[in-house]
Formats: sequence, structure tokens, C-alpha cells
Amino acid sequence: PDSSPSPSPSPSPSPSPSRGPEQVPLWLVFENWDPQGEDLYVIFKCGDDLRQDQLTLQIIRIMERKWEREGLDLRLSPYGCVATGHDLGFIEVVLNSDTTANITKRYAGGAGGAFSKAPMLQFLREHNPGEAQCREAVETFLLSLAGYCVATFVIGIGDRHNDNVMLSKQGHLFHIDFGHFLGNFKSKFGFKRERAPFVFTPDFAYVLGDKGSETFDRFVRVCCRAYNVLRRCSHEFITLFSLMLSTGIPELRTAEDIDWLRDKTGVYGTEMSEDDASEFFEKQIYVALHTKTTQLNNAVHILAHS
Repeated sequence: PDSSPSPSPSPSPSPSPSRGPEQVPLWLVFENWDPQGEDLYVIFKCGDDLRQDQLTLQIIRIMERKWEREGLDLRLSPYGCVATGHDLGFIEVVLNSDTTANITKRYAGGAGGAFSKAPMLQFLREHNPGEAQCREAVETFLLSLAGYCVATFVIGIGDRHNDNVMLSKQGHLFHIDFGHFLGNFKSKFGFKRERAPFVFTPDFAYVLGDKGSETFDRFVRVCCRAYNVLRRCSHEFITLFSLMLSTGIPELRTAEDIDWLRDKTGVYGTEMSEDDASEFFEKQIYVALHTKTTQLNNAVHILAHS
């Protein structure tokens, strides 16, 4: 196995009250045969269909390669996920990282901390005490955040609460648990729980210096550039999803399920120029930043899991 360390998720192996005994994740450590190599940390899951997660992560890797070919390194390094059977599989553990929910609880208290701006920056400063080190961590945060904002918007990733968004000590922000995609968002009593186009909350903006700062403006430019790269190769992604229609993945069964991709990459409106697309995505950034229900959902999630 590849022993090189990469940022990926470390979901807690502790059982959830709603899970049966057969669904409790198992934390495993494989000793590397190379004495100079790192051990491989994985979680074995039984009871979850990991094919959708695996497909989503493969698509994100392809997106990352597209960006790199355009000279845009967004430092995503998606974690490994392998479905080995019916509702069976392995997920790579990302060491030296934590959920943004746990970071919020540690640095800003309980559920009310979801409305605080400081936690993410405090986390990065604690683990990157030097000025140059902290600057590099913020740079990594900016790039990886931009990549996941664009990727989750285009793929239509749902169920984005603060236990499904993680941050490494080095500044890599990344998403985990892709049980809902292509715009299949959760609702409660008929109301959509997720109203923002993607996760970009005030505590994330605070790391970038808030609106009006040079770092924030650069983040916007990186997002718009990354979005336009994906728009230019949108037909490739539509084709890849189309090839998976016969697999029986729950949220990918008909050609209409892929309409989300067509809509978000502008296939239905090919007359949109790159400048127009950049303006469109910049608006999405500010919509996400000002959607208070995202923070409210995070607060409720912290409260429910305390």
C-alpha cells in the first residue's frame, strides 16, 4: 500500500446510538512491510453503501488533476475509499485532523460556538505557532477550501454539517461522507435544511481575513478560476456519471439524476462566458457566506451530539 501520508478523514470509531452492532466502524492499523514506511490506518465499515463515496472521491481526484494541468494546485489530496462488497468497505483515516464540529467545541464552547468566527483560525495558530508556518497553513486552507467549495457545488453534495467537514493541523480543509449527491439534500418537515450552495461560513472567511481583505479576494479569484476549468470539461464529468447509471447507486439511477451537473456547469446555458461564470460563482460565495441556516444547522448538530 502507498505509505505516503495524506490528509483524509478520521471519523470516530465509536458507535452511534442509531447503529446496530453490525454497523459499528472498526479501526484497523496495517503494519507497513517497508520498515521506512508509515503504517496504514483505515476504518472498516459494515452496513453502509460506500460505492457513492468511492465514486465521488474518484471524481474529485479527476477534478484535482484537471486543475493541476491548468497550473492550479488546490492541495486537496482526497482520502482513499474502497467498497469491497455489498455495504462493506474501507476508508482511509486522516491523522492529525479533526472535524470542524470538534474544533468549534474546543475553541468556542458548545452549540453557541457555531456562531463564533474564531475557532478555525485559533486551531491553525495553535498548531502552526511561527508566523511563516501559520501563513503557509492559511495558504493551504485557502486553496483546499476553494477546491471543495467548487467541487461540492458542481457535484451537489448534501448533508454538509460540521461533522462532515474536517481540518488538518497543516491547514487542509476537506469533506467526508458523501452519502448524498447530485442535489439530493435533506429536508425536515418539508423545509430544506441546506440552503447554501456550499459550506462557506463566517469562521472560514475569518481565516482569510474577512470580506475586503486581499486574502479573501484572492480566494474568490481562485474559486472562479477553478469553476471555469471544470466548466470547460463538463461533458467529461457528465459522461463519467452516465457510465455509472447501471450500477444501482441509490441517487444515480436515471439520466435525469445527472441534470444537476448539466445545470451547475452551464451545459444548458453554453452562451455564458467565463467572465459571466466568474461573476455567477462569486455571487454563490456571498450567498453561502450570508446563509445563516448553515451555522444554525451546525449549532443544532453540536447540541444533538453533545
